Order: sequence, then structure tokens, then C-alpha cells
Amino acid sequence: MALLACVTGGACGPIILGRENRLKGRSNVPAEVELLRGSAAYRDTIGSLSYYDASGPLAVRGIGLVVGLGTNGSRDCPKAVYDELVQRLYKSHDFSSPVVGTRSITPEELIDDLDTAVVVVQGELPPAAVAGTRFDVTVGVLPGTQTRSLRGGRLFTTELDVFRQVAPSRTLSGQTLARAGGPILVNPFEDGGAGEPGPLSGTVPGGGMVTKDRPIRLVLTQPSHVTARRIQDRLNAHFPSRGRVANATSPSFVELNVPTEYHADLGHFLSLVKALYLSGDPNFEAVRARELVNELRNPQAPHARIALCLEGLGRTVTSVIQELYADSRPYVSFHAGVAGLRLGDHIGADAVALHAENPESLHRFQAIRALGEARDMGSAAAPLRKLLGDADPRVRVAAYEALVQRQDATLGSRRVGGDNFWLDRLAVEGRGLIYAKRSGERRIALFGNDLRCLPPILYRAPDGCITATAEESDKTLTLLRTARLGGVASPLLSAPLEAGPLLELLGNDADVDADGQAIGLGLPYTAVLRLLHHLCESGAIRADFVLEQPNLAELIGPSRPEGRPESEL
Repeated sequence: MALLACVTGGACGPIILGRENRLKGRSNVPAEVELLRGSAAYRDTIGSLSYYDASGPLAVRGIGLVVGLGTNGSRDCPKAVYDELVQRLYKSHDFSSPVVGTRSITPEELIDDLDTAVVVVQGELPPAAVAGTRFDVTVGVLPGTQTRSLRGGRLFTTELDVFRQVAPSRTLSGQTLARAGGPILVNPFEDGGAGEPGPLSGTVPGGGMVTKDRPIRLVLTQPSHVTARRIQDRLNAHFPSRGRVANATSPSFVELNVPTEYHADLGHFLSLVKALYLSGDPNFEAVRARELVNELRNPQAPHARIALCLEGLGRTVTSVIQELYADSRPYVSFHAGVAGLRLGDHIGADAVALHAENPESLHRFQAIRALGEARDMGSAAAPLRKLLGDADPRVRVAAYEALVQRQDATLGSRRVGGDNFWLDRLAVEGRGLIYAKRSGERRIALFGNDLRCLPPILYRAPDGCITATAEESDKTLTLLRTARLGGVASPLLSAPLEAGPLLELLGNDADVDADGQAIGLGLPYTAVLRLLHHLCESGAIRADFVLEQPNLAELIGPSRPEGRPESEL
């Protein structure tokens, strides 16, 4: 297919077909495993006999169409790309008019409209991703076109194909494994006022969706029919499921299917598989559990791997690890507590909660994340709710993220504007805080008991889409909404000063109630964030504004190195 060859050039990396750092020679043993050889958390495990094939992210790419740009789009589109895009639009969308006698618009007319722009859409599928898995995608204007801005745009549903580089300036697309679509989030603080160029790239948080399971398999370091069958039987016994989790297809390969309960936690499943012992004999497991507990006390031990192995041994080891929950060494009490928590031990959950609540704990953010992952244990939510009022805003945000993962009912989540964003109101003590996500999904969280706008207020969006004013004595906010297409302005609208109702009015789809009162202005998520930031920075809302910073170091591990380097995969 020539579609991607015309637009991607040589910037694309090759498709990952296997393990990134395969060792030379015949052993095929990953380098990081050398650090674990002497550990009871490695000997006799499935991970000591195998490694994952194609365990890295898989790049996917497609050409799509963005709509809703007013006059900031472009009619430019290379012939080869144009023909392929038209075919795909006809394939994935119904362009017939539902109203009798009304002419339907065609893909050709859409592409030839300045309200639209042709874009390159890219993303990465996680290892072992199953159909329905969501992921972020990036969107950028087609090189060489005259598009002025993607602000306010929406990506039409776009198919995403595996791609690989075949020459310095040529890439080929392969199998379609995902699709993407939804409102585009651009940098809310990037310059670009009315009539000025704006952002030419952005993201669709959670806009990608896997359409075909991504297979993954274990590769045996020493091919053996007997070993492959034993691994298959061990995994099927440990993960009882309607379908087989493991299937030994040859002496070298064991194919895996992710159980339903792990679809939202693929990384944990892949790590746990390699931490399981090949033997399920109770006598062996009892002896090995004691070895692991003793090794966990060693400051140089692979503590996270030991916790996984203990989890894999099952609930019979709970009584053995409970003696470690109160250990004075933080790395011992934390990792023992995590193992107990994952095994459903409420005392283990309490041990993890102590780390989450302790400002001095090196494992504080790890503990918060572990509590969020324990979705089947209701008591794990209580310490997270308490931390929503912590003095450290990073802790408050981490606790909120964990509660979102648990789908905690106390968040009071409300969908605003169809798929515009989620709004969460957290009635907690402490300084006001407004947190906005920009990955995974669009969410705004209001921390505080009474977040409201305090006049006087004067704000006009750089692109003129919204104006907000209030005199010092006003009891409401006056809004003026200007449409991107045609620049048509609404009448002056009265809006509440309370932050929650105001955000719902701004973000809901443009509509009026039976009395003709506006109940939604259809303001894009990016524009809502920019207004919120201004209100907080100017003191009109007494709250800190925090925009999500992906990959916070605190969520990955301790503040300083502790123990040996290790890989959970």
C-alpha cells in the first residue's frame, strides 16, 4: 500500500518484531536475567526458562481527517493519499442523509473544505493488548499542507495499521489492528489567537482502540516438548478461565491469552506469569516461600520480583509473610504488604496503607498505586480517600488517580458534553486544587468544598471562542460564546459562579432547555482548561491549577535507588 509511503518519509522506526535486546549467540537469555540467577525469585520460575517474544510496544499509523477547524483547515492532499482516504471514509462512515430529500455530503466535499484537514495519526499498542484496549494517539498535520491550526478539531474514525520502514524515505503499512477518533487535545497554552497560526499537532487521549488481540508468546530458551507442556499446564491451572490461557504450540513456543480479569492490568499479568514456579507441589512451595521471606530481608534482593513470586504461590503463604508486615525495614514491610494485598489479605492492605500515609516513606507513591490496583478489596479505598486532603498536592493527585482506577463511587463522576470530558467533584478539606488530565481520558477534578469564581473577572480566549466577565458586585458570570465557523456570536449568557455548574455549562453540547436557557456551550476541552488556568492564576478561583505531567517519577519507584536493578518482565 502506498498510502503511508507518501507522507511519512524516513522518520519512522522499524516495526518491533521481537525482543529489543536479544543477546548474540545461542542462549537467548535477556541480559537483566543475569542479575537474578542467584535469587530464589528466579530459580525454577517460568521466567528462568523462557522470555517474551514481541514484548515491546507495536507502532501503528494511519491517515485521517480532522473536522471542526472553521477556516483553519486545508484543501491540500497528495493524490495517492487522497484516493486512499476517500475509500477509507466511505468504508468506515455512512454518508447518506437520514432526511428524505436532503443531499448528503461526500468524503470528497469534506476533504475540499477549509473546516477540515488531512492528518497523520500515530500510536503504540501495548504488549498483549486485547480488543477493546484503549490507548492515546498523536495527531499531526500532513507535511506540506497549509493547515493553520488543529485547535477545536475532532478526528474522524481512522483505521490504524502496523507500519515498518523499508527504505530511508519509504514505509509500508500492514495489518489493521486498531482505530482512533475523538476530540483533539492541543497544548492549551500554545500561542495562536484569532487569525494567527495555532498548534499543528495534538493528542486524542484514550482515542485509540485495539480491534484485534495482539498475540504474545513465551519462547523457551531450551526447546523442549515436555517443558512447553508443563508451562502450559501450570499456567492453565493457575489462571482458571473459560478459555485456555496457555497453549504449547511447539517445543519452542507457548502462546498466551490474557484472562478477562487482567485486561485492565496487562503488565501485571505478564510479570506474574514469569514469576510463577513450574512446580505446583505443596512441599516445594512451602520451602520456597520460606526462602523468599528470608531473602526479602536482604537490602540487595530483587524485592519487587520476590513479592510477585509470593503472590504466585497463592494464599497459603499469607501466614508466612504476615510476620513481615511490621518489619522495621521499609523495603521489607512494603513488599510483603504488597504481596499480601494482592492475595486479598486485609492486614497486608493495612501495611501498604501505612506507607501511603507516611510522608517519609520512600514507597509512598508505589503504595498509593498498589491500593488503586486492588479493585476487589473495598477497604483499600479508605486510605486513598483520606489522602485526597493531604498537604502534598502530588499525593492528592496520585490518590485521585488511584480512585479513578478503582472507579470509586465517591468521586461523583459526571460525563460532560458526550465525550468532551469527565468532571469529578471531591468535597475535601485543604487548599483548593483543580487537576486536569491529558492522557488516558479527559478528566477535570475539583478538590475543595466550595470552589467558585470571585469577581471581578475579565477573560477573553486568545482565539475569541469565549469571553467571561463579572463586576465585583455581580452574582453571576456573563459569557459570550463565538462559533469557530463563521464567527457568529451568541447572546450574552448568565452563568453560575460555582466551578462545577460553570464547567458543565461550558463543556456540555450546545443546547437550550424548554425555557430557551442555555444548558451547554460546546466549548472544547482545551479551551475549558485555558479558562480554568486563567481563573486560578488570577486568583478568581482560590485553587492551584495542576495539569497532568505523565510519567511522574514518584509513580515508578522510590525516590532513591534501593536494591538491585530488576525487570518485572
